[in-house]
Amino acid sequence: MHLNNSYIKKTKKGKVVKVVKERYLRDDIWSGSPLDPEADPSSHKLAATAPHYLLIDTNVALHQLDFLEHPAVTDVIVCSTVLEEVQHKNLSAYQRLRAACANPAKRFYVFANEHHRDTHVTANEGESPNDRNDRALRVATRWYRDRIPQDTCPVILLTNDVANRAAAQAEGLAALGVMAYCRQHRADAKELQDLVAAATGDDDDKGGAAGGVAAAEDDDDGGRGGRAAKRKKLYSEHLPYSELQAGIKTNKFYQGTLRVSRFNPFEGWVASEHVGEDILISGRLDMNRALDGDVVAVELLPEAQWRAPNAKLPSAVGGKPGAAGGGEGGGEEGEGGEEEHEEVPEVFQVAPGEHFNDSAGSGKRPTGRVVGVIKRNWRTRGYCGSLKPQKVRSGGAANVLFVPVERRYPMIRIQTRQAEGLMDKRIVVVIDGWDADSAYPRGHYTRTLGVIGERETETEVILIENDINTNPFTPAVHDCVPPLPWAVGPAELADPNRTDLRHLCVASVDPPGCKDIDDALHVRRLPNGNYELGVHIADVTHFVKAGSAMDLEAASRGTTVYLVERRIDMLPKPLTEDICSLRCDVERLAFSVLWEVDEQANILNTHFTKSVIKSRASLTYQEAQSRIDDQSMTDELTVSLRTMNKLAKIMRARRAAAGALQLASPEVKFKIDTETHNPLDVGMYQIRDTNQMVEEMMLLANVAVAEKTLRHFASCALLRRHQTPSERQFEPILKAAAAAGFALDVATSKALAASLDGAVRADDPYFNKLVRIMTTRCMTQAQYFGSGDCAPSEYHHYGLAAPLYTHFTSPIRRYADVVVHRLLGAAIGLEPLPDSARDKEALHNCSDNLNKRHRNAQMAGRGSVELHTLIFFKDRTTVADARVTKVKANGLVVFVPKYGIEGPVFLAPKDKNNAAAPATGSGSGSGAAGSGAGASSSKQFLLDEEAQTVTAADGSVRYAVFDKCAVRIGVEEGVAHRRSLVLTLVDRAELPDSERVG
Repeated sequence: MHLNNSYIKKTKKGKVVKVVKERYLRDDIWSGSPLDPEADPSSHKLAATAPHYLLIDTNVALHQLDFLEHPAVTDVIVCSTVLEEVQHKNLSAYQRLRAACANPAKRFYVFANEHHRDTHVTANEGESPNDRNDRALRVATRWYRDRIPQDTCPVILLTNDVANRAAAQAEGLAALGVMAYCRQHRADAKELQDLVAAATGDDDDKGGAAGGVAAAEDDDDGGRGGRAAKRKKLYSEHLPYSELQAGIKTNKFYQGTLRVSRFNPFEGWVASEHVGEDILISGRLDMNRALDGDVVAVELLPEAQWRAPNAKLPSAVGGKPGAAGGGEGGGEEGEGGEEEHEEVPEVFQVAPGEHFNDSAGSGKRPTGRVVGVIKRNWRTRGYCGSLKPQKVRSGGAANVLFVPVERRYPMIRIQTRQAEGLMDKRIVVVIDGWDADSAYPRGHYTRTLGVIGERETETEVILIENDINTNPFTPAVHDCVPPLPWAVGPAELADPNRTDLRHLCVASVDPPGCKDIDDALHVRRLPNGNYELGVHIADVTHFVKAGSAMDLEAASRGTTVYLVERRIDMLPKPLTEDICSLRCDVERLAFSVLWEVDEQANILNTHFTKSVIKSRASLTYQEAQSRIDDQSMTDELTVSLRTMNKLAKIMRARRAAAGALQLASPEVKFKIDTETHNPLDVGMYQIRDTNQMVEEMMLLANVAVAEKTLRHFASCALLRRHQTPSERQFEPILKAAAAAGFALDVATSKALAASLDGAVRADDPYFNKLVRIMTTRCMTQAQYFGSGDCAPSEYHHYGLAAPLYTHFTSPIRRYADVVVHRLLGAAIGLEPLPDSARDKEALHNCSDNLNKRHRNAQMAGRGSVELHTLIFFKDRTTVADARVTKVKANGLVVFVPKYGIEGPVFLAPKDKNNAAAPATGSGSGSGAAGSGAGASSSKQFLLDEEAQTVTAADGSVRYAVFDKCAVRIGVEEGVAHRRSLVLTLVDRAELPDSERVG
């Protein structure tokens, strides 16, 4: 039977199109069950011994995936009606559902009900699409019921829709809600009840985990139980979407993404071009159940109600809806009277683009409140954390509060039967909803990661929090890898498009222990007196073919992730460590860039070629530096390193003269115990001339390749740009500089570079680097983009003072470089450019994913450093040299160079509420920076925001930004087993000479 179905739809770009779908109805589509005598044996996927079969509806597929993915849930029928609807509504959920269907152990059978003559249904006149789909699933359930012996294996329609269940039961079908199914049929797997998502707005089952335990136990409506009684609303209801859109068009509301402060979860910001600056959202009430990353609509408050960001160090992280910065403020708690809990302010690794409470002390700012959420950014992968300690009854369900490790997020209320056993565990929880009468969002438990504090557990937390894919590569990906041992063969050597460069003195210079060697270098004197410089990059695209399973996986992962003691590869290990790695004394395929340069490093010509090389040495930066410095060594390799270093210094000076910034970021290195993998020592990473030499060669290659690929592919080159920061972004460092008595000119990168060079203090050799670190943090990160996405005037890379830039030199560990290798290969006529590479929208999506994955990898690496620093200090305390980076009314924010960490120190001992002694008024102090370890709890302090000083009221202690100080570093445990580094101010006399920086 042949059916036509046509309808009108609007595309994402607003174009109205007519869609015609043809369906051919068949009767040779099988049930997939061996209990059905008519089913073809080749279709059998459902088990003959299953106690029952489940047929799920769309909402169960969308919202109960954690339940469906549990190993105990098997023999599930997924109708094509459900698959199509899930694909349309949520691609992530669709992919997870597809993965479950592909897992042989799960026995999920996809039944093409829309194409079966007996189960296809046509919409009745006036019937909504939702009602038609519900009816289609009931028809499919009846079809299965008629074929499967119900006394042997009943078929259950699993739906949380009360109306659909009632209709099914009226038709003589078995139908249950998910929670009712767990209670009635799965006494063998009671943990399934914890995985059931609380009711969503799309379901008729109201209430959730926040409901009373007794109500939840008696509930049989498929949800998690209703509320025991109607309660007072704590938050304003979100406005309807249509009203939000109308308000945004008239500038009554402003749309933007909520950014909650990492350092004070009671403050957030929403960027607005119309307002001209970020809008402050202060306190949980005004955030109105929006979470970090949600796209929200904001209404500006009257100017008389505008506020200044909190001028104090954040102290307690509570949960009250009315709480403003630092837990101040009131508001009815309304969720069983949970108290504010004491919390240790956190110490962080310094991150580009982040400042510790950077907006504080800048006067009143435009302030608003969230009136609606346009797009939720709740994580489908869940949130890592632990339960807030409390007494729970043994057995049965308990309502408990879950505390996320990421402090931007509020506590989440969950219901679990495992509360007692989970108190010392890291777990993952998914948010299901947040009602206006609940102080906390409601969610459900999904899995346990391990014991709190164990290195493996906390590393897993870092990976999940940063959305790092740690799944093993699939067989399809491994099938793309050549078998080992692999060697360059006659075909590669005979390739006329590949130059034999094995005779050159090529070497690689990398960090110690590097196995995935992307790049190697050479320089030699030419007969005409000039030099030939060569940068040789692993020829990854020779093995990673466009569109292959390995290519798609690499594109998804985006980058290799480097943790302190572990590496999560973008490509399979045989490629990264062997076949592609430019190891010494083995022949390897490369993509080479060769330049002829004169004595002053002026480029005379450039040549690109695929090549074969044989590296003479794999050196560390220190080994290469030792060769350069040891004048007794005159071998060919050492002489070439000296020559390259000389040319690199000329290039570096030329870039600096053009306005390239010599920025800085704190980097630390760990000495790791080979048996326990715990840190034995930690210190500052030393930058040598050889680091800068390699950097110059990589920059040279990346710029050359950017110019070449853009010349040939003006609309689809993948480039990297660093946008010019606005003066407002430099505000934190400009204020600090002015207070410290020096000026920074940020008009151009060249002016900034010159003023950074002049920022020195005779009494503090570290001062200049600290200023560069603080300046770097004012800038946004560089971003990948397609050349067709913006005007050529916007291609500029501010930090490098380069008109064009891209990434070409690390294809083993960055997918961006893989894309660029294909562009360069096509540009020099070696191979045609894949059609997918010319797709502007595909390139845009690719660059967005690369930016996201690059950022996530950076954050995971930084989190790993924080974790290992915490482990290092777990059983020891150290007095360390520090510098003041911000002054506050009740304390300081200090940076500890040796360990690359920044955090708060209080000027007075904290009281029982974890708050420092009060500070009132404002003023200015004078005299040398105080050297004492703080003051008594009765002492008051005066903050002068303009002078960036904080002074004791009696004048005995004064601190200013950039002052030297000393801190004791230790570890304290806060709520929910949160172990944190804690900095305490001490007298500099306690600082050992060995710990002094500069």
